[in-house]
Amino acid sequence: MLGILCAITPVSVGERFERFILADSVRARRFLTHVHPEFLEQMSAKKALNSFHQAVEHTPGYALFLKKNKVDSARVTKIVDFLRFVPYSDKENYIKSYSYESRCIGGKLPNRGNIDESGGTSGIATNWIHDLGEETVLLKAVEFEFDYVFDGKRKDYVVISAWSSGPWATGVKFCELMEHVALVKNTSTDAKDIMNTLRMFGSSRNYLIGAYPPFIKNLIEENSDFPWKKYNLDLVTGGEGVTLDWVYYMRRKLKPGAKIVSSYGASDVDIGVGFETPFSFFIRELLNSDRSLCRQIFGREDAPMVFQYNPLMHYIENVYGPEGKPEFVITLLDTKAALSKIRYNLHDEGRRFSYLDLIEVIRMYFGSQYESFVSRYGYDILHLPFLCVFGRSDGTLSFDGANVFPHQIEHGIMRNKELSGTTSRFKIEKKYDSKHNVEFHIHVEMKKGHKGGDILKKKYLKVILEELVENNPDFKESVSKNPSLSPHINLYLFEHPLFHQDDIKVKNIYVVKNT
Repeated sequence: MLGILCAITPVSVGERFERFILADSVRARRFLTHVHPEFLEQMSAKKALNSFHQAVEHTPGYALFLKKNKVDSARVTKIVDFLRFVPYSDKENYIKSYSYESRCIGGKLPNRGNIDESGGTSGIATNWIHDLGEETVLLKAVEFEFDYVFDGKRKDYVVISAWSSGPWATGVKFCELMEHVALVKNTSTDAKDIMNTLRMFGSSRNYLIGAYPPFIKNLIEENSDFPWKKYNLDLVTGGEGVTLDWVYYMRRKLKPGAKIVSSYGASDVDIGVGFETPFSFFIRELLNSDRSLCRQIFGREDAPMVFQYNPLMHYIENVYGPEGKPEFVITLLDTKAALSKIRYNLHDEGRRFSYLDLIEVIRMYFGSQYESFVSRYGYDILHLPFLCVFGRSDGTLSFDGANVFPHQIEHGIMRNKELSGTTSRFKIEKKYDSKHNVEFHIHVEMKKGHKGGDILKKKYLKVILEELVENNPDFKESVSKNPSLSPHINLYLFEHPLFHQDDIKVKNIYVVKNT
Protein backbone atom coordinates (compact mmCIF):
# COMPACT_ATOMS: atom_id res chain seq x y z
CA MET A 1 0.00 0.00 0.00
CA LEU A 2 2.79 2.43 0.92
CA GLY A 3 4.61 1.58 -2.31
CA ILE A 4 1.49 2.30 -4.36
CA LEU A 5 0.91 5.59 -2.56
CA CYS A 6 4.48 6.71 -3.21
CA ALA A 7 4.36 5.59 -6.83
CA ILE A 8 1.21 7.57 -7.67
CA THR A 9 2.19 10.72 -5.76
CA PRO A 10 4.02 13.24 -8.00
CA VAL A 11 7.05 14.88 -6.40
CA SER A 12 5.47 18.32 -6.80
CA VAL A 13 2.35 17.20 -4.90
CA GLY A 14 4.51 15.62 -2.21
CA GLU A 15 6.48 18.85 -1.80
CA ARG A 16 3.27 20.91 -1.40
CA PHE A 17 2.17 18.45 1.28
CA GLU A 18 5.56 18.80 3.00
CA ARG A 19 5.28 22.59 3.03
CA PHE A 20 1.80 22.30 4.54
CA ILE A 21 3.06 19.94 7.26
CA LEU A 22 6.14 22.01 8.08
CA ALA A 23 4.22 25.29 8.14
CA ASP A 24 3.12 24.47 11.68
CA SER A 25 5.51 22.79 14.12
CA VAL A 26 2.66 21.24 16.13
CA ARG A 27 1.25 19.68 12.96
CA ALA A 28 4.72 18.51 11.92
CA ARG A 29 5.27 16.92 15.32
CA ARG A 30 1.99 15.04 15.12
CA PHE A 31 2.79 13.83 11.62
CA LEU A 32 6.36 12.70 12.34
CA THR A 33 5.37 10.79 15.48
CA HIS A 34 2.64 8.85 13.65
CA VAL A 35 3.74 8.44 10.02
CA HIS A 36 4.95 5.00 8.94
CA PRO A 37 8.76 5.27 8.64
CA GLU A 38 8.80 3.33 5.39
CA PHE A 39 6.62 5.95 3.68
CA LEU A 40 9.25 8.60 4.42
CA GLU A 41 12.02 6.32 3.12
CA GLN A 42 10.22 5.64 -0.15
CA MET A 43 9.37 9.29 -0.73
CA SER A 44 13.02 10.15 -0.02
CA ALA A 45 14.18 7.78 -2.74
CA LYS A 46 11.66 9.21 -5.19
CA LYS A 47 12.82 12.75 -4.47
CA ALA A 48 16.47 11.72 -4.88
CA LEU A 49 15.75 10.47 -8.37
CA ASN A 50 13.99 13.75 -9.17
CA SER A 51 16.90 15.81 -7.78
CA PHE A 52 19.30 13.87 -9.99
CA HIS A 53 17.37 14.65 -13.17
CA GLN A 54 16.94 18.29 -12.16
CA ALA A 55 20.70 18.55 -11.73
CA VAL A 56 21.35 16.91 -15.09
CA GLU A 57 19.00 19.33 -16.84
CA HIS A 58 19.86 22.58 -15.08
CA THR A 59 23.43 22.28 -13.74
CA PRO A 60 26.07 22.35 -16.52
CA GLY A 61 28.95 21.25 -14.31
CA TYR A 62 27.07 18.20 -13.11
CA ALA A 63 26.17 17.23 -16.68
CA LEU A 64 29.87 17.45 -17.57
CA PHE A 65 30.72 15.39 -14.49
CA LEU A 66 28.39 12.61 -15.66
CA LYS A 67 29.79 12.79 -19.19
CA LYS A 68 33.32 12.45 -17.83
CA ASN A 69 32.20 9.37 -15.90
CA LYS A 70 30.44 7.97 -18.99
CA VAL A 71 27.00 7.97 -17.39
CA ASP A 72 23.90 8.12 -19.59
CA SER A 73 21.31 9.88 -17.44
CA ALA A 74 18.50 8.59 -19.66
CA ARG A 75 19.16 5.09 -18.28
CA VAL A 76 18.48 6.29 -14.73
CA THR A 77 14.72 5.86 -14.47
CA LYS A 78 14.41 4.01 -11.16
CA ILE A 79 16.11 4.30 -7.79
CA VAL A 80 17.95 1.02 -8.46
CA ASP A 81 19.46 2.66 -11.56
CA PHE A 82 20.41 5.69 -9.46
CA LEU A 83 22.22 3.48 -6.98
CA ARG A 84 23.90 1.45 -9.71
CA PHE A 85 25.00 4.03 -12.27
CA VAL A 86 25.29 7.46 -10.61
CA PRO A 87 28.86 8.12 -9.36
CA TYR A 88 29.76 9.55 -5.98
CA SER A 89 30.89 13.15 -5.91
CA ASP A 90 33.12 14.95 -3.44
CA LYS A 91 35.41 17.96 -3.14
CA GLU A 92 38.17 16.35 -5.16
CA ASN A 93 36.33 14.94 -8.17
CA TYR A 94 33.56 17.51 -8.45
CA ILE A 95 33.88 20.71 -6.41
CA LYS A 96 37.51 21.38 -7.35
CA SER A 97 37.05 20.26 -10.96
CA TYR A 98 34.26 22.60 -12.07
CA SER A 99 33.76 26.36 -11.77
CA TYR A 100 31.37 27.97 -9.30
CA GLU A 101 29.08 29.10 -12.11
CA SER A 102 28.93 25.68 -13.77
CA ARG A 103 27.92 24.06 -10.48
CA CYS A 104 25.03 26.51 -10.01
CA ILE A 105 21.54 26.11 -11.43
CA GLY A 106 21.43 27.64 -14.89
CA GLY A 107 25.19 27.96 -15.01
CA LYS A 108 25.27 31.29 -13.19
CA LEU A 109 25.44 32.63 -9.65
CA PRO A 110 22.07 33.42 -8.05
CA ASN A 111 21.04 37.08 -7.85
CA ARG A 112 20.14 36.84 -4.17
CA GLY A 113 21.42 34.68 -1.36
CA ASN A 114 24.71 34.32 0.43
CA ILE A 115 28.21 32.91 0.11
CA ASP A 116 29.67 31.16 3.10
CA GLU A 117 32.86 29.32 3.76
CA SER A 118 33.70 25.91 5.11
CA GLY A 119 35.52 25.79 8.43
CA GLY A 120 38.82 24.93 6.82
CA THR A 121 39.47 22.04 9.20
CA SER A 122 41.37 20.34 6.41
CA GLY A 123 43.52 23.44 5.97
CA ILE A 124 41.93 24.91 2.84
CA ALA A 125 38.62 26.78 3.01
CA THR A 126 35.99 26.38 0.29
CA ASN A 127 33.21 28.80 -0.67
CA TRP A 128 29.61 27.64 -0.87
CA ILE A 129 26.81 29.51 -2.63
CA HIS A 130 23.18 29.53 -1.47
CA ASP A 131 20.08 30.91 -3.11
CA LEU A 132 17.71 32.91 -0.92
CA GLY A 133 14.94 30.39 -1.67
CA GLU A 134 16.81 27.68 0.20
CA GLU A 135 16.14 29.39 3.51
CA THR A 136 12.39 28.74 3.37
CA VAL A 137 12.63 24.99 3.97
CA LEU A 138 15.58 25.33 6.33
CA LEU A 139 13.76 27.90 8.45
CA LYS A 140 10.78 25.62 8.93
CA ALA A 141 13.06 22.74 9.86
CA VAL A 142 14.85 24.89 12.44
CA GLU A 143 11.55 26.11 13.86
CA PHE A 144 10.38 22.52 14.28
CA GLU A 145 13.62 21.32 15.86
CA PHE A 146 13.76 24.32 18.22
CA ASP A 147 10.22 23.62 19.39
CA TYR A 148 10.68 19.84 19.61
CA VAL A 149 14.03 19.77 21.41
CA PHE A 150 13.91 22.95 23.51
CA ASP A 151 10.15 23.50 23.82
CA GLY A 152 10.71 26.79 22.03
CA LYS A 153 7.04 27.64 21.49
CA ARG A 154 6.24 27.50 25.18
CA LYS A 155 9.41 29.03 26.58
CA ASP A 156 10.68 32.49 25.70
CA TYR A 157 14.39 32.26 24.99
CA VAL A 158 17.16 34.79 24.74
CA VAL A 159 19.47 33.10 22.27
CA ILE A 160 23.16 33.97 22.36
CA SER A 161 24.99 33.21 19.14
CA ALA A 162 28.58 32.57 20.16
CA TRP A 163 29.71 31.04 16.90
CA SER A 164 32.56 32.79 15.16
CA SER A 165 31.44 35.67 12.97
CA GLY A 166 32.62 35.97 9.42
CA PRO A 167 32.01 33.94 6.28
CA TRP A 168 31.56 30.61 8.08
CA ALA A 169 28.18 29.01 7.58
CA THR A 170 27.17 28.23 11.14
CA GLY A 171 27.47 31.72 12.60
CA VAL A 172 25.77 33.38 9.63
CA LYS A 173 22.89 30.92 9.32
CA PHE A 174 22.31 30.48 13.03
CA CYS A 175 21.55 34.18 13.50
CA GLU A 176 19.52 34.49 10.30
CA LEU A 177 17.29 31.56 11.16
CA MET A 178 16.98 31.81 14.93
CA GLU A 179 15.84 35.44 14.93
CA HIS A 180 12.59 34.19 13.35
CA VAL A 181 11.83 31.98 16.36
CA ALA A 182 13.50 33.74 19.32
CA LEU A 183 15.23 36.89 20.51
CA VAL A 184 18.85 36.62 19.37
CA LYS A 185 22.03 38.44 20.34
CA ASN A 186 25.09 37.86 18.19
CA THR A 187 28.01 38.15 20.58
CA SER A 188 30.25 36.01 18.40
CA THR A 189 33.16 34.71 20.48
CA ASP A 190 33.37 37.72 22.77
CA ALA A 191 33.29 36.01 26.18
CA LYS A 192 33.10 39.33 28.03
CA ASP A 193 30.03 40.36 26.04
CA ILE A 194 28.35 37.02 26.75
CA MET A 195 28.93 37.33 30.48
CA ASN A 196 27.73 40.94 30.49
CA THR A 197 24.59 39.89 28.62
CA LEU A 198 23.78 37.17 31.13
CA ARG A 199 24.29 39.54 34.04
CA MET A 200 22.32 42.32 32.38
CA PHE A 201 19.21 40.27 31.60
CA GLY A 202 19.36 38.24 34.81
CA SER A 203 18.68 34.69 35.92
CA SER A 204 14.89 34.73 35.55
CA ARG A 205 15.02 34.21 31.78
CA ASN A 206 15.65 31.18 29.57
CA TYR A 207 18.90 31.23 27.64
CA LEU A 208 20.23 29.17 24.77
CA ILE A 209 23.90 29.53 23.86
CA GLY A 210 25.03 28.22 20.51
CA ALA A 211 28.77 27.66 20.15
CA TYR A 212 31.50 25.22 19.21
CA PRO A 213 32.22 22.77 22.06
CA PRO A 214 35.72 24.02 22.98
CA PHE A 215 34.53 27.61 23.23
CA ILE A 216 31.54 26.89 25.44
CA LYS A 217 33.65 24.69 27.71
CA ASN A 218 36.29 27.40 28.15
CA LEU A 219 33.61 30.06 28.66
CA ILE A 220 32.07 28.20 31.58
CA GLU A 221 35.34 27.03 33.12
CA GLU A 222 37.09 30.39 32.90
CA ASN A 223 34.12 32.08 34.60
CA SER A 224 33.78 29.56 37.40
CA ASP A 225 32.80 32.29 39.87
CA PHE A 226 29.63 32.99 37.84
CA PRO A 227 26.44 31.37 39.29
CA TRP A 228 25.83 29.11 36.30
CA LYS A 229 23.51 26.82 38.27
CA LYS A 230 21.11 29.67 38.96
CA TYR A 231 20.51 30.29 35.26
CA ASN A 232 18.04 28.46 33.04
CA LEU A 233 20.69 27.82 30.42
CA ASP A 234 20.69 25.30 27.57
CA LEU A 235 23.40 24.67 25.01
CA VAL A 236 23.43 23.77 21.33
CA THR A 237 26.75 22.74 19.82
CA GLY A 238 28.01 21.56 16.48
CA GLY A 239 30.94 21.67 14.09
CA GLU A 240 32.75 18.83 15.83
CA GLY A 241 31.87 15.82 17.90
CA VAL A 242 31.71 15.62 21.68
CA THR A 243 32.09 12.58 23.89
CA LEU A 244 29.48 11.46 26.38
CA ASP A 245 31.97 12.29 29.11
CA TRP A 246 32.09 15.85 27.77
CA VAL A 247 28.30 16.10 27.94
CA TYR A 248 28.15 14.71 31.48
CA TYR A 249 31.01 16.98 32.57
CA MET A 250 29.29 20.08 31.20
CA ARG A 251 25.94 19.14 32.69
CA ARG A 252 27.49 19.11 36.13
CA LYS A 253 28.50 22.74 35.60
CA LEU A 254 24.94 23.82 34.82
CA LYS A 255 21.55 23.87 36.50
CA PRO A 256 19.96 20.42 36.84
CA GLY A 257 17.82 19.69 33.82
CA ALA A 258 19.91 21.80 31.44
CA LYS A 259 19.83 20.51 27.87
CA ILE A 260 23.00 20.03 25.85
CA VAL A 261 22.13 19.21 22.27
CA SER A 262 24.42 18.57 19.31
CA SER A 263 23.62 19.05 15.65
CA TYR A 264 25.27 17.64 12.57
CA GLY A 265 25.84 19.44 9.32
CA ALA A 266 28.44 20.69 6.90
CA SER A 267 28.84 23.75 4.72
CA ASP A 268 29.25 21.37 1.77
CA VAL A 269 25.66 20.17 2.02
CA ASP A 270 23.57 21.81 4.72
CA ILE A 271 24.15 23.06 8.26
CA GLY A 272 21.08 21.15 9.43
CA VAL A 273 21.47 17.58 8.22
CA GLY A 274 20.87 15.84 11.55
CA PHE A 275 19.90 16.82 15.07
CA GLU A 276 20.13 15.12 18.43
CA THR A 277 16.79 14.10 19.91
CA PRO A 278 16.14 12.65 23.38
CA PHE A 279 15.61 9.27 21.69
CA SER A 280 18.80 9.39 19.62
CA PHE A 281 20.82 10.39 22.70
CA PHE A 282 19.26 7.51 24.63
CA ILE A 283 20.35 5.15 21.83
CA ARG A 284 23.85 6.59 21.92
CA GLU A 285 24.10 5.83 25.63
CA LEU A 286 22.86 2.27 25.06
CA LEU A 287 25.42 1.68 22.31
CA ASN A 288 28.14 3.11 24.53
CA SER A 289 27.30 0.51 27.17
CA ASP A 290 27.95 -2.42 24.83
CA ARG A 291 31.35 -2.20 23.15
CA SER A 292 31.09 -5.63 21.56
CA LEU A 293 27.89 -4.58 19.81
CA CYS A 294 29.57 -1.43 18.54
CA ARG A 295 32.42 -3.53 17.22
CA GLN A 296 29.91 -5.80 15.47
CA ILE A 297 27.97 -2.92 13.89
CA PHE A 298 30.66 -0.32 13.23
CA GLY A 299 33.93 -2.23 13.30
CA ARG A 300 35.17 -0.31 16.35
CA GLU A 301 34.33 -0.39 20.03
CA ASP A 302 33.45 3.23 20.78
CA ALA A 303 29.92 4.49 20.23
CA PRO A 304 29.19 7.15 17.60
CA MET A 305 27.13 10.28 18.01
CA VAL A 306 23.56 9.46 16.99
CA PHE A 307 21.33 11.94 15.16
CA GLN A 308 17.96 11.77 13.48
CA TYR A 309 17.42 13.39 10.10
CA ASN A 310 14.55 14.31 7.80
CA PRO A 311 14.62 11.97 4.77
CA LEU A 312 12.43 14.40 2.85
CA MET A 313 15.33 16.89 2.95
CA HIS A 314 18.29 14.52 2.54
CA TYR A 315 18.63 11.10 0.94
CA ILE A 316 21.51 9.30 2.66
CA GLU A 317 23.19 6.02 1.67
CA ASN A 318 25.88 3.89 3.27
CA VAL A 319 29.14 3.46 1.36
CA TYR A 320 32.69 2.45 2.13
CA GLY A 321 35.65 4.78 1.82
CA PRO A 322 39.00 4.03 0.15
CA GLU A 323 40.35 2.46 3.34
CA GLY A 324 37.25 0.36 3.91
CA LYS A 325 35.83 2.69 6.56
CA PRO A 326 32.03 3.08 6.66
CA GLU A 327 31.04 6.44 5.19
CA PHE A 328 27.82 7.86 3.75
CA VAL A 329 26.78 9.92 0.76
CA ILE A 330 24.09 12.60 0.78
CA THR A 331 21.76 13.79 -1.94
CA LEU A 332 20.26 17.22 -1.27
CA LEU A 333 16.55 17.06 -2.05
CA ASP A 334 15.81 20.79 -2.20
CA THR A 335 15.68 21.55 -5.92
CA LYS A 336 15.79 25.28 -5.12
CA ALA A 337 19.35 24.92 -3.85
CA ALA A 338 21.84 26.91 -5.89
CA LEU A 339 24.38 24.08 -5.79
CA SER A 340 23.19 20.55 -6.52
CA LYS A 341 24.61 17.81 -4.32
CA ILE A 342 24.06 14.35 -5.73
CA ARG A 343 25.50 11.34 -3.86
CA TYR A 344 27.97 13.72 -2.24
CA ASN A 345 30.57 12.23 0.09
CA LEU A 346 31.80 14.36 2.97
CA HIS A 347 34.16 11.50 3.87
CA ASP A 348 32.88 11.55 7.40
CA GLU A 349 32.94 8.19 9.07
CA GLY A 350 29.57 6.79 10.02
CA ARG A 351 26.51 4.88 9.00
CA ARG A 352 22.85 5.59 8.46
CA PHE A 353 20.04 3.35 9.66
CA SER A 354 16.39 3.32 8.76
CA TYR A 355 14.18 3.90 11.78
CA LEU A 356 12.89 0.34 11.77
CA ASP A 357 16.32 -1.28 11.33
CA LEU A 358 17.95 0.46 14.28
CA ILE A 359 14.91 -0.07 16.49
CA GLU A 360 15.12 -3.78 15.74
CA VAL A 361 18.77 -3.84 16.90
CA ILE A 362 17.97 -1.84 20.06
CA ARG A 363 15.03 -4.07 20.96
CA MET A 364 17.14 -7.18 20.43
CA TYR A 365 20.03 -6.09 22.65
CA PHE A 366 18.39 -3.64 25.07
CA GLY A 367 14.81 -4.84 25.28
CA SER A 368 13.97 -3.80 28.84
CA GLN A 369 15.64 -0.39 28.61
CA TYR A 370 13.94 0.26 25.29
CA GLU A 371 10.50 -0.72 26.57
CA SER A 372 10.98 1.48 29.64
CA PHE A 373 11.85 4.48 27.48
CA VAL A 374 8.94 3.89 25.11
CA SER A 375 6.48 3.53 27.98
CA ARG A 376 7.47 7.02 29.15
CA TYR A 377 8.10 8.88 25.90
CA GLY A 378 6.81 6.67 23.08
CA TYR A 379 4.06 9.11 22.13
CA ASP A 380 6.70 11.71 21.23
CA ILE A 381 9.35 9.63 19.40
CA LEU A 382 9.98 10.88 15.86
CA HIS A 383 9.77 8.18 13.19
CA LEU A 384 12.85 9.52 11.44
CA PRO A 385 15.92 7.55 10.31
CA PHE A 386 19.22 7.74 12.17
CA LEU A 387 22.67 8.94 11.20
CA CYS A 388 25.50 7.60 13.35
CA VAL A 389 28.64 9.73 13.03
CA PHE A 390 32.13 9.18 14.43
CA GLY A 391 33.64 12.39 13.17
CA ARG A 392 35.41 14.11 10.33
CA SER A 393 37.48 11.70 8.34
CA ASP A 394 40.46 14.07 8.40
CA GLY A 395 40.42 13.94 12.21
CA THR A 396 42.06 10.53 12.36
CA LEU A 397 45.62 9.29 12.25
CA SER A 398 46.70 5.76 11.44
CA PHE A 399 49.58 4.01 13.19
CA ASP A 400 50.49 0.56 11.94
CA GLY A 401 46.94 0.14 10.69
CA ALA A 402 45.36 1.38 13.91
CA ASN A 403 43.21 4.50 13.65
CA VAL A 404 43.43 6.95 16.55
CA PHE A 405 40.58 9.42 16.89
CA PRO A 406 40.76 12.78 18.66
CA HIS A 407 37.66 12.03 20.71
CA GLN A 408 39.44 9.02 22.23
CA ILE A 409 42.16 11.34 23.52
CA GLU A 410 39.49 13.72 24.81
CA HIS A 411 37.65 10.86 26.49
CA GLY A 412 40.73 9.94 28.53
CA ILE A 413 41.44 13.54 29.51
CA MET A 414 37.84 14.28 30.51
CA ARG A 415 37.67 11.20 32.72
CA ASN A 416 40.60 12.47 34.78
CA LYS A 417 39.72 15.35 37.09
CA GLU A 418 43.27 16.74 37.26
CA LEU A 419 43.85 16.69 33.50
CA SER A 420 40.40 18.03 32.59
CA GLY A 421 41.14 20.96 34.87
CA THR A 422 44.47 21.82 33.21
CA THR A 423 43.72 21.17 29.52
CA SER A 424 42.65 23.94 27.18
CA ARG A 425 42.92 21.98 23.89
CA PHE A 426 45.10 19.48 22.11
CA LYS A 427 46.33 18.29 18.72
CA ILE A 428 47.64 14.97 17.48
CA GLU A 429 50.42 14.55 14.96
CA LYS A 430 52.14 11.79 13.06
CA LYS A 431 55.87 12.43 12.72
CA TYR A 432 58.95 10.52 11.64
CA ASP A 433 62.33 10.53 13.31
CA SER A 434 65.69 10.72 11.55
CA LYS A 435 65.50 7.00 10.84
CA HIS A 436 62.00 7.35 9.37
CA ASN A 437 60.37 5.58 12.28
CA VAL A 438 56.83 6.76 12.95
CA GLU A 439 56.14 8.76 16.10
CA PHE A 440 52.80 9.59 17.70
CA HIS A 441 52.80 13.11 19.18
CA ILE A 442 50.11 14.68 21.33
CA HIS A 443 50.40 18.46 21.76
CA VAL A 444 48.50 19.84 24.76
CA GLU A 445 47.84 23.51 25.44
CA MET A 446 47.54 24.29 29.15
CA LYS A 447 44.80 26.52 30.49
CA LYS A 448 45.75 30.06 31.44
CA GLY A 449 47.85 30.08 34.60
CA HIS A 450 48.94 26.45 34.35
CA LYS A 451 52.42 25.21 33.57
CA GLY A 452 53.67 21.86 32.38
CA GLY A 453 56.48 19.70 33.69
CA ASP A 454 57.76 16.15 33.65
CA ILE A 455 55.35 14.94 36.32
CA LEU A 456 52.35 16.26 34.41
CA LYS A 457 53.69 14.84 31.15
CA LYS A 458 53.86 11.39 32.73
CA LYS A 459 50.32 11.80 34.02
CA TYR A 460 49.02 12.63 30.51
CA LEU A 461 50.92 9.71 29.02
CA LYS A 462 49.59 7.25 31.59
CA VAL A 463 45.96 8.37 31.29
CA ILE A 464 45.87 8.61 27.49
CA LEU A 465 47.74 5.36 26.92
CA GLU A 466 45.43 3.51 29.31
CA GLU A 467 42.42 4.92 27.47
CA LEU A 468 43.71 3.88 24.04
CA VAL A 469 44.77 0.41 25.13
CA GLU A 470 41.43 -0.17 26.87
CA ASN A 471 39.11 1.12 24.17
CA ASN A 472 41.03 0.86 20.90
CA PRO A 473 41.87 -2.83 20.29
CA ASP A 474 43.71 -2.05 17.05
CA PHE A 475 46.00 0.42 18.79
CA LYS A 476 46.50 -2.00 21.67
CA GLU A 477 47.68 -4.60 19.18
CA SER A 478 49.93 -2.14 17.36
CA VAL A 479 51.59 -0.68 20.43
CA SER A 480 52.16 -4.16 21.90
CA LYS A 481 54.16 -5.03 18.81
CA ASN A 482 55.73 -1.62 18.42
CA PRO A 483 56.22 0.12 21.80
CA SER A 484 57.69 3.15 20.02
CA LEU A 485 54.08 4.07 19.12
CA SER A 486 53.54 5.10 22.73
CA PRO A 487 52.56 8.81 22.56
CA HIS A 488 55.09 11.63 22.95
CA ILE A 489 53.46 14.27 25.16
CA ASN A 490 54.30 17.92 24.48
CA LEU A 491 52.93 20.59 26.83
CA TYR A 492 52.52 24.27 25.89
CA LEU A 493 51.59 27.44 27.72
CA PHE A 494 48.22 29.02 27.01
CA GLU A 495 47.93 30.71 23.59
CA HIS A 496 51.08 29.08 22.21
CA PRO A 497 51.35 29.87 18.46
CA LEU A 498 50.63 26.23 17.56
CA PHE A 499 47.13 26.73 18.98
CA HIS A 500 46.64 30.49 18.85
CA GLN A 501 46.70 30.37 15.05
CA ASP A 502 43.38 28.49 15.16
CA ASP A 503 41.55 31.13 17.21
CA ILE A 504 40.10 32.87 14.18
CA LYS A 505 37.97 29.81 13.44
CA VAL A 506 37.23 28.84 17.09
CA LYS A 507 36.81 25.21 15.98
CA ASN A 508 39.58 23.04 17.28
CA ILE A 509 41.85 21.73 14.55
CA TYR A 510 42.86 18.41 16.02
CA VAL A 511 45.40 17.19 13.51
CA VAL A 512 48.75 18.78 12.73
CA LYS A 513 49.24 18.23 9.04
CA ASN A 514 52.75 17.82 7.69
CA THR A 515 53.43 18.87 4.12
